[in-house]
Amino acid sequence: MWPHTVAILVGGQSRRMGSPKHAVILPNGRTMIEMMMHFATESAARVVIVGGEVDGYRAILDKRAGGGPVAGIEALLDSNLDREYLVVGCDMPNLKHKDVQPLLDCEGTSFFTVGGMSIPLPLKVSGHERTACTAYLDSGERSISGFIQSIPHTALPISNEHAHVFTSLNSPKDVADCFDTL
Repeated sequence: MWPHTVAILVGGQSRRMGSPKHAVILPNGRTMIEMMMHFATESAARVVIVGGEVDGYRAILDKRAGGGPVAGIEALLDSNLDREYLVVGCDMPNLKHKDVQPLLDCEGTSFFTVGGMSIPLPLKVSGHERTACTAYLDSGERSISGFIQSIPHTALPISNEHAHVFTSLNSPKDVADCFDTL
């Protein structure tokens, strides 16, 4: 088990899903947040919800509105809860500990790429990047990929066949398609 913190981002607007993603009931009868909490508790010593509140779980709320997921990362890093974090979306129910182990084995900030393109989540990020995260948001930027590129990092290539594990489910069709292929 990784001795640090898994942070689950839940603060999105879920426009395409039509309801809060973390509460979406999957074909297996579990909600996305239940699946992600299972992943997180099997993977790390601590778990925190970031960007919104979910009953029964410790939460860190964004400190600035309109900053997207990077604002959640900023609030997480500002919390000083830990010195390293694995940041995941609440909408990645196929994630398993073995899938993220290569990130956890790296020093500092790390993420996956496929075909030369960044996969923004999951992201392992060091608490030392708090100042850089704030500066990135202050510059008006909001993308996770842009933030990652602005700091020292390790990019780990993966195969196209393995990339589906890191897919975020953004719509009811994504949910149906994802579970049809399992």
